[in-house]
Amino acid sequence: MAVLLLALSGIFSGLNIGLMMARPDDLKRKAGQGDEIAKRVYRYRKDGYYLIFCILLGNVGVNTAMSILLGNMTNGVVGGLIATLLITMFGEILPQAIFTQRGYRFVRYFFWLLNVIYVLFWPLARPMSKLLNHWLGKETPQLYSHQELEEIIHEHAERSDSPVDYDESRIAAGALQFSKKTAGDLVTPMSEVFTVNLDDELDATLLARIKHAGHSRIPVCDDERLVGILYVKDVVGRELPLPVSQLYRDKIHDIDARSRLDTVLSRFIQTRNHLFVVMDNETELGIITLEDVIEEILDQEIEDEYDEE
Repeated sequence: MAVLLLALSGIFSGLNIGLMMARPDDLKRKAGQGDEIAKRVYRYRKDGYYLIFCILLGNVGVNTAMSILLGNMTNGVVGGLIATLLITMFGEILPQAIFTQRGYRFVRYFFWLLNVIYVLFWPLARPMSKLLNHWLGKETPQLYSHQELEEIIHEHAERSDSPVDYDESRIAAGALQFSKKTAGDLVTPMSEVFTVNLDDELDATLLARIKHAGHSRIPVCDDERLVGILYVKDVVGRELPLPVSQLYRDKIHDIDARSRLDTVLSRFIQTRNHLFVVMDNETELGIITLEDVIEEILDQEIEDEYDEE
């Protein structure tokens, strides 16, 4: 009888740590992905107060019974000391270590016991769980900050048995961080932007300069203000020379320098443009392109045949 009570004490203790370590939102997510064990465990874990009341009531009950049994078999002090040592080692430490290491999946071997105590303790557990829900509120999902999510992703990538590899972790971490940056952080200053003037004539010389620059979209200036974009594909097949004013498109979008990159990306998609002028009040700071935003998400430079070190 003492061995049976000690075994039940260990099982209750292990179930307590094994089930309460598994958060309901994690189990629900795994169940939605087809994990049958998580789906079964979630049925018990979704009402945490009911679960913990049943488990602790069972644990306290068997520990008390064991102490009484050993006390009757021996001297009260000796029985209490023996019960304390046995419960501490085999009823608490060892089972909790086992369940902690193996997680909620080890619980599947004790679904039968959970079914028994859920029914047996229902008259006490149901009203107590309702009171605790009223006093303390329902258990809230675990939420992570951007930095915590980034650390979790990198920790997964560092493990050899992880399904997340280095490239995936780098892209995911970049996607988490890019919304914190602004257009002003990625702006290419006007002093570094290759432009053509509205009054220029597109001839062989200017075409050679455009080819050397290697850009498919060339900002067009008029009195040091950007007024449009010259698309290189619009030049293909045209008889040259021609004035830039006849070839450029006089529509260019601007974006505030304080705009977050997620907003910038949305604007790129909505306007179907790949280049914006970055503005600070009425001042043109420079340009930002769709490639700049994508590079920030990927956390890696995208270089083509014309890019130089």
